[in-house]
Amino acid sequence: MWFSALINRLTGVAGSVKAPRSRVGLPLPGRGPMKVVYDQAIVHETYSFKSRVLQRTARIVFKPLLRYTPISERSIASIQRLDGLSARRRRSPHVEFEAGELGGVRVESMTHRYGPDSDMTLLYLHGGGFFSGSIVTHRRICERLALKTGATVVSVDYVQLPVGSVADSVQDAITAYAALLDEIEHPDKVVVAGDSAGGYLTMKVAELARRRGLQAPAALLGFSPLLSVDPDREDKAVVRITRSRDAYLPVQRIAKIRERWLPEGALIEGYASPLHASAYITSPTFFVAVEDEMLRPEVEAMALLLADRGVEVETHLWRKQVHAFPVLADVLPESEMALQLAADFARRAVGELDREPTVDPDSHEETMVGEISPGSAA
Repeated sequence: MWFSALINRLTGVAGSVKAPRSRVGLPLPGRGPMKVVYDQAIVHETYSFKSRVLQRTARIVFKPLLRYTPISERSIASIQRLDGLSARRRRSPHVEFEAGELGGVRVESMTHRYGPDSDMTLLYLHGGGFFSGSIVTHRRICERLALKTGATVVSVDYVQLPVGSVADSVQDAITAYAALLDEIEHPDKVVVAGDSAGGYLTMKVAELARRRGLQAPAALLGFSPLLSVDPDREDKAVVRITRSRDAYLPVQRIAKIRERWLPEGALIEGYASPLHASAYITSPTFFVAVEDEMLRPEVEAMALLLADRGVEVETHLWRKQVHAFPVLADVLPESEMALQLAADFARRAVGELDREPTVDPDSHEETMVGEISPGSAA
């Protein structure tokens, strides 16, 4: 992200701090052991000094900006210009880059010279709420995934606001995926990954691949994925065991943003919300979410729905992080760990993990304290 260099300067030296424990009657964020909804969720309760500084900075500085900035074409253009500053960063000398197209959709492919050997191709869909972020802002996470998986990582430059709606973004994503299957030697080893809005597109690719009769992705990786177009609604059948205190996503703005995501006449192929499409998804799925972020309840709900159908699901919940923190691979040690865990999951899914999987020594599994309500898969 464009603010990662600033955070590096603010944090300086990183330390590791144990999450405080306290006897409380309610599972408040950051107090007491983290409770979970999805059975077998892996909980990461320790956090670094850098992550705490980043979370507080986001809450104090960036959240008010997002809360009060008008949602207009002018403000979106300003945000996209700020994102463009990332293009000035030097590309990794260890990565081979190639620009191209898949089905007419612009993409950027990268292969790390020092990663493990792999026949995998990883299709990456960047986040940013469908109006910010780009293949430029997300080069670092793609480089790290290329290193850790050994895969050729293909980052997709899908259309965003104000040029197109979410429906257009979905079409670009599935078009790129379908074209990729036709071009590579091992279409059975395609992993699809994304953060936030890119996580939404990741799940849509899996759904539409099934609907269109295409090869299903070998695995799905979702970093704080958006799983519905209305995550702000609390009257849905998902279990919420903690109050949302998202570090920088203001819940109050979602309704206004949704008007631009889905303008009149915009029709999304299949379900508008991936949370409703679990019956179409068969690929092993890896989720990362933050304890008190706005999108966490639906991530756990999706994990329950998939696991109930026998789909392999690995869900990691992290304390004191910001939404989609794995993107900040240059800043946080937790990002490095999350990406390594995701890489191991992907390599195992394609039959290439030739060692014991990485384990975070500070993590543990929690037992389920809730369940999905009847009728939630409708």
